[in-house]
Amino acid sequence: MISAFAALALAGNAIGATCAPAPPRVKLDAADAAFVGRLERTAAISGRRDRIEYLFVVDQVVKGKLGRRVSVRSGVGRDALGFSLERDVASGILLNREGGVWLGGLCGQVSPSELVEATRGEGQIVNWGGIVVGVLVLGAGAYFLRRKLLRRRQL
Repeated sequence: MISAFAALALAGNAIGATCAPAPPRVKLDAADAAFVGRLERTAAISGRRDRIEYLFVVDQVVKGKLGRRVSVRSGVGRDALGFSLERDVASGILLNREGGVWLGGLCGQVSPSELVEATRGEGQIVNWGGIVVGVLVLGAGAYFLRRKLLRRRQL
């Protein structure tokens, strides 16, 4: 699995990988960790031709516990949803953890400003319908409990 944000799409006889569209806040909520950082270097993974190891310098941790440097595995190239990065250029990176290894890729790559903005959210959403239903259920329960207690006293 390259990323929780990835989806495979069929295009004729060929299979192409695409990212599921989602706002940065939704992607951030689904990620195990996130940071703004810069690509320092890449390295081949022994015995894996379809994966590459990316080493990032972390400028700002946005979610999770990460060190000053983080190693992330990803697919090789854009078609495999691998990162599309330039060295020493800040990027927002969303990660998932699998078996002690950080995984990421193109679908979890956002601009630093989008990632930081996603942490601000849109404020707390109040579920007024749920509150009204909850109050009605509690009120009905209190009414029937009181009624039952009054009947017992009359006996």
